[in-house]
Amino acid sequence: VLDLSMNIPPAPAGLNLPALIRTGIEALLKRSSAEALLSYHPGPGSPAERAAGSSWLAAAGDRLPVDRVVVGSGAQALLTAVVLAETREGDTILADALTYPGLIALAGTTRRKLAAVLNDSDGMLPDDLEEAVRRHGARALYLNPTLQNPTASVMPESRRRELARMADKLGLTIVEDDPYRRLLATAPPAFLTLAPERTFHVATLAKCISPFLRTAFLAAPDQQAAERISAAIRGTTMMAPPLMAGLACEWLRSGLAGEITAAVRTEAKARQEIARNILPKGFAASEASLHLWYPLESRLRSGELADVARRRGLAISPAEEFAVGRDFANGFRLALGATSNRERLKEGLESLASILSGVPGSSRPKV
Repeated sequence: VLDLSMNIPPAPAGLNLPALIRTGIEALLKRSSAEALLSYHPGPGSPAERAAGSSWLAAAGDRLPVDRVVVGSGAQALLTAVVLAETREGDTILADALTYPGLIALAGTTRRKLAAVLNDSDGMLPDDLEEAVRRHGARALYLNPTLQNPTASVMPESRRRELARMADKLGLTIVEDDPYRRLLATAPPAFLTLAPERTFHVATLAKCISPFLRTAFLAAPDQQAAERISAAIRGTTMMAPPLMAGLACEWLRSGLAGEITAAVRTEAKARQEIARNILPKGFAASEASLHLWYPLESRLRSGELADVARRRGLAISPAEEFAVGRDFANGFRLALGATSNRERLKEGLESLASILSGVPGSSRPKV
């Protein structure tokens, strides 16, 4: 099966990532003591790791005090810690009608409820957010405002400011999942900047460098909130893997992380261009996003289309995988990074275009 479903960054253009990993680990082992790498680390990360995380998070705003930064073994581990620390069993978390599947799984595992908020082309609607809070008694709001998963939309600054004001009025805790920001040359200000006193901001390296690193950083509203997150980490994942976190922070300090991200961005742009040349018009994407969203106006549900595609040797992600509730847009997400090279991607997209040509109405999708 050719994978157009797993949303991972492509191999960075012009760089040999496996070779960089090998040389990076060798250098790290030479410079670091075995005791440091073979021992348990503090739950929020070592002071050096937290400082490196503060530097990485500065792309979303001002550089943060180290005591507000927490290091985790990937975004999912940090999101888990936030949910456990800031909500209770039975609480409702508000999100987009189509949202990150990891949040859906997390809510089910921790016995939290999810409720959808209506949106338009600019993103979540502030008025419906207010109504949803009153209807569900929710205290937490999950947002993925930059290259949103799965729709690839980028919420404009004006809507972000409206939502930040509404969250302040309603006393909501904002959980900002921001894995894709660095794929854009310029991005609107993060909620971490607009509402720092109520935002837990999570930024993973998995989507702009590699999931191999299993390292992500969290910015908390204050030191006390960071300590609550650290306690939740100790009770779940314990710590970020010292070797991977050490390598990630070494790359951050040396500037190599930025070079890899720029090379991933270049490759992502090339793959989006391939998609534009092959697929029927009407899908939603940004020039450097790892994925695109293809809306369907046909009566064929995206889950049925995914079954057809799998029989043709293609894996795609139907809307059902991202749905909060039963009222959601029909469509599917395509991930462009998992295929090994551009030629394989072309083969997969040409096969998918052939499938879509036989679906009534799919050549005139609604965005």
